[in-house]
Amino acid sequence: RSHRHSMPPCRVRSSLLSPAGAHSFLSRTGETHALRRRRVCTGGAPPPSVVVLSSADNPALAHAPLDAAELLIGHDLESLLAHGDKLRRAEALLWVPPTPPPVLRALLVEGHAPAVRWCHGFYAGVDPIAAIAREVLLPAGIPLSNGRGAFSSSLAEYALMAALHFNKQVARCQQNRRERRWDKFEMSVLRGQTLGLLGFGDIAQHVARLGKAFGMRVVCLRRNASKPDETGLADLVLGPYEGPILPAHKRALLEQSDVVVCTLPGTEETRHFLSSAEFDAMKGGATFVSVGRGIAVDESALVAALPRLGGAALDVFETEPLPADSPLWEQPDSKLLLTAHNADYTADYFRLGWRVWRDNLERVGRGEPLATPVDVGMGY
Repeated sequence: RSHRHSMPPCRVRSSLLSPAGAHSFLSRTGETHALRRRRVCTGGAPPPSVVVLSSADNPALAHAPLDAAELLIGHDLESLLAHGDKLRRAEALLWVPPTPPPVLRALLVEGHAPAVRWCHGFYAGVDPIAAIAREVLLPAGIPLSNGRGAFSSSLAEYALMAALHFNKQVARCQQNRRERRWDKFEMSVLRGQTLGLLGFGDIAQHVARLGKAFGMRVVCLRRNASKPDETGLADLVLGPYEGPILPAHKRALLEQSDVVVCTLPGTEETRHFLSSAEFDAMKGGATFVSVGRGIAVDESALVAALPRLGGAALDVFETEPLPADSPLWEQPDSKLLLTAHNADYTADYFRLGWRVWRDNLERVGRGEPLATPVDVGMGY
């Protein structure tokens, strides 16, 4: 499928989303970012209006680039409709979780924002609005982009931290210190180990890059194994050339991997992508890391497999927050590292998200393909 989109003709005159607006608001050849900011502030073409589905107290808004657009903020239909004619003229829409997806559906289906020509999901995961994208955006010809790439670096660091955590037996080291025990045990090294990546999108590629720095061999499983690896990071690409991923494809990766990192998105096809058969196929003593979507992991199957694994690090879960009665809380420190979906929650978290949004905004203004388009049919 093509991931390149161009925007349909726009109806709002001289806005950022039209060619005229692109020339008046965005950079001409050689102009700097500072000049673009000054132009907005000194009376050039007015910035475009963007509908932002978000509560006013969402921390993401504190970092919004106010020079880029006029943000029409609202968390429900009542607060959005209060923007009046500006709402009807707005050509772009930004969905910032945890705004309920039904608000987005009602806004579009009921015709309150008829001029919208582009929609963006602030974070990488757009599974909560996947049905809206298929049923509303796609038929209307409205492309969807997401925050893909904004948080890949931090998630890659987390994955390698987890691999080191279990290979160096950090929990054992801490226990030894507490018990004043001089335990000179043999430590594993990552060099020469095989890093297995379930999915090979932006996050996985960042993980692969760090794995290579540690001297690891990289194997990845892709939905389309015939797709060229333009990064050159994968030593082996597994998966179908056409058709679905089969159990044999998964086993081929899991049986040879010392560290398995799941970066899969949340779709019906990835639900419990890893269950009993998959964890049984993993090497004894292998490390498992989950930083994609929690839906991809059968948590009960993982708990059952933990005794034979080296350990697992989970940052995402089927239900969030993780229920207090989940068996995961009861697992020993030596086997499970658990974080509250905050592996990518860094000091620059929101600024990075806005940077990706702005890149797409400016590309739309120039009539260029989106930087991070979502394949609505695939859901990511």
